[in-house]
Amino acid sequence: MNQNLHFVPKLLAAGLALAFFPGAKSGCGSEESRETLESPVQAVATVLESSDGAVNAELVLISTATPTHQFVSTAENVEFRMPGGDIVALPLASPGHYATDSATEPNLVYQGGERYRISFDLDDEDAAGEYAGGNFVGTATAPDDEVTFTIARAPEFAGDSAELEWTPAARRALVTVQDANGDVVYKNFDFVEPQFEGDKWARLGSRGSFTLSVDTFPEAGDYTITLCAIAGSSDWDLDLSAELGMLSGFLLGRCAAPETITVAE
Repeated sequence: MNQNLHFVPKLLAAGLALAFFPGAKSGCGSEESRETLESPVQAVATVLESSDGAVNAELVLISTATPTHQFVSTAENVEFRMPGGDIVALPLASPGHYATDSATEPNLVYQGGERYRISFDLDDEDAAGEYAGGNFVGTATAPDDEVTFTIARAPEFAGDSAELEWTPAARRALVTVQDANGDVVYKNFDFVEPQFEGDKWARLGSRGSFTLSVDTFPEAGDYTITLCAIAGSSDWDLDLSAELGMLSGFLLGRCAAPETITVAE
């Protein structure tokens, strides 16, 4: 078997990631670009401000060193650096998920227009391969936009679809739907499972409009929809983040007030 074929899935995933974050980790042909393409350490950081002012932060770590991707729970010193210099630690909350919130950590704040940094240590060679012990740092700037969100077309009955719209339309959208019990029945971007390919980024809403498919509301009842408008990883500093894998990303943004709908039989 031609050994070069081993890199085809990585190249396809890289192309998809770049398609959805046009400026992400550019510098084609550089040593940094080669590193980020080959590194199996995929890190997705999120900082979101809810409509009530609460802030949640999370880092998800996945290793793509083998075809069956794995959550990485062996990272140490997982930290966000806040604008102004405060350091917020993210403890391991579940396999591969490091998280905290502003109720637990008062120094966790959302400041639009300011730059955030995520960093961690990873010496696990099974997860990171030759990049174990590397310089795992990512940076991005939080958008300062006010977010509005409307249900342009609500489902008329169980099994019907819905249309969502938001501003600013230039921002990507994270969408969550919960049932009357508060259980999450739909998310367009999550890490319940570690398998991570480049097309995952395509699930984020774009261009100010998003369709919730017919299987989102399978039964009659009340549903709550939350939409967060985010900036992606397009302004990452390649010199800092080269040792993070190509599928990595940094999502920051604000969430509009949730909307509750009642779906008829």
